[in-house]
Amino acid sequence: METTPEVETTPLSVGVDSNQPSTIEVLKNAPFMLLLSAQFTQNIGAAVSWLAMQFLFFKLTGSPGIMGLLSIVFWLPYVIFTPFAGVLVDRYDQRKIMLYSNFLSFIASVGFIIVYLFKDQLFLHEFVTVITDSGNTIIQDVVNPIHVIWLMFVLTFINSSAASVFFPARNAYTRLIVKKKNLLKANSIASTIYQVATIVGYVLAGILAGISYLGSFIFDASTFAFSLTMIIFLILVGKKPPDVERVEEHTFRAQLKGVYDDLVIGYRTIRNAPKITYMLIVFASAIFSFSAFNVLFIIILQGEMGLNETWYGILQSVMGISGIITSLILMSIGVIKKKIAMLNYSLVGATLFLVFFAFVRNVWGIGALLLVFGVVIAIINVSAPTLIQEQISYEKQGRVFGTQQMIQGVARLVGMGIVSVIAEIDVVLPMYILFVAAGLLAIIMIWGLIYSNRSGVSGEDYEEVSQELITTATSSSIAQITPGTSKTYEK
Repeated sequence: METTPEVETTPLSVGVDSNQPSTIEVLKNAPFMLLLSAQFTQNIGAAVSWLAMQFLFFKLTGSPGIMGLLSIVFWLPYVIFTPFAGVLVDRYDQRKIMLYSNFLSFIASVGFIIVYLFKDQLFLHEFVTVITDSGNTIIQDVVNPIHVIWLMFVLTFINSSAASVFFPARNAYTRLIVKKKNLLKANSIASTIYQVATIVGYVLAGILAGISYLGSFIFDASTFAFSLTMIIFLILVGKKPPDVERVEEHTFRAQLKGVYDDLVIGYRTIRNAPKITYMLIVFASAIFSFSAFNVLFIIILQGEMGLNETWYGILQSVMGISGIITSLILMSIGVIKKKIAMLNYSLVGATLFLVFFAFVRNVWGIGALLLVFGVVIAIINVSAPTLIQEQISYEKQGRVFGTQQMIQGVARLVGMGIVSVIAEIDVVLPMYILFVAAGLLAIIMIWGLIYSNRSGVSGEDYEEVSQELITTATSSSIAQITPGTSKTYEK
C-alpha cells in the first residue's frame, strides 16, 4: 500500500494562494538554474549534431526513406523506454537519473566522432563497369555507406534512449524544487532557454556543418561534458527527493509485477484527470499529422529549394526568436487559468502552418511561417508541462510524463513510417503529403474544439480539479513513503 504522511492539496491551493508568482524567486533558485544550464548546453549540442546527421545522411543516400528511418530511430526510444523511465523517476533520485543519462549521451556523442573519423574505412566500394553511348568502357567506384549508416543508427538510438529518461526526470524534479505558484514562470524561463539554445544551436549548426561535420560532433560531445558537470553540482546543492521505501521484490517475477503495477497507477492517474487525458489524445493526433513536416522539411529545403546547411540554421533561428518573445510574454503573465484553451488555439495555428507550408517554396515565405510556428511551439512547451505539474501529485509525475512521451512517440513513429514510405513514390510530391496531413489535423482540431467546450475541459484549471486527483494521493500502489518522512517539495 502507498501511504502519504502529508497529503498535498496543491491542485486547490493555487486558487486561494494570495502570493503572486515571482520571477525573481525562480532566478534565485540555484538548483533550478543549474538544471537550466545543463538543459541549455544539451539543446545546443543536440541541434548541432542533429543537423549534421541529417545533412550527412541525405548527402550519402539522397533517400527520403532513409531520412524517415533516421527520424524513426531517433524517436523509437521514446516509445520503448519512457513508460519505464517514468517508473524509475518516481522510485529513485531524479538527479542521479539525469547524471547517468547524460553520461550515456556523452558516450554516444564520442561514438559519432569515432565513426565519422573512420568513415572512409567503413565505406564499401563496388567497382561497376559502364559502357557509354560512344562505346567507351568506364569503371566506376560505387560507394556503399551502409556500415556508417547502421553505426550512426545505433549511436542515435543510444543517445535518444538516454534523453527519453532525462526529460521525465527533469520535469518531475522541477516540481520538487520550484514553488507551485511559480511553475508557469519556471517553464516559461525554460522555454525561453530552449528557444535561445535553438537559435544559437542551429546558427552554430549551419556554420559548423558547412565547414566540417566532424566539428559538429566534437562540439556536441563537449556540450554533454559541460552538462554533466552541471548535474554533478546539482547533486551537491539540489534538494534530495523524499525517500521511498518499497516492499521487497525478491524474485524477477515480483519485480516485473511491481513495474506493471506502477505503470497501471500512471495510466489510472491520467484517466482520472480529464484535462490531461484530453491533452494527450489531441497531442498524439497532432504529432501524427505533423510527422509529415518532420520527415519532409530537410527534403524540401535541400531537394526542392537547393538551400544549404547555413540557410537551415537561419530559418530555425527565426523560429527561435518568435519562441523567445512568446515565452517572455507568458512569463510576464505568470498564470494561465485556461491552458487547454491555449493549447487548442496553438494547434489551430499549427494546422494553418501545415496548409501554407505545403505550397510555399520561397525562403522569405517559409521564414514568415516559421516565425508564426515558433509562437505555437512556445505556447505548447510552457502550457503542457505546467498543466501536468499542477494537476498531478508529485509522486506520480514521472509516470505521467513517461506515459505522455510514450503515447506521443507511438503517434510520431507511425506517422513518420507512413510518410517515409509514401515519400519514396516518385509521383507523390511532398506538397500532396502535407495537404493530407493538414486535412487530418484540421479534422482533429474541429473535434477537439467542440468536445473540449461541451465537456468543460477547456474551462479554468484550478476550479475544475477533480476530487479523484486528491484521492489518488492516498490510493494503493506498490511504493510506500518511509514513515516519518514528509514531502519537502515546494508548495
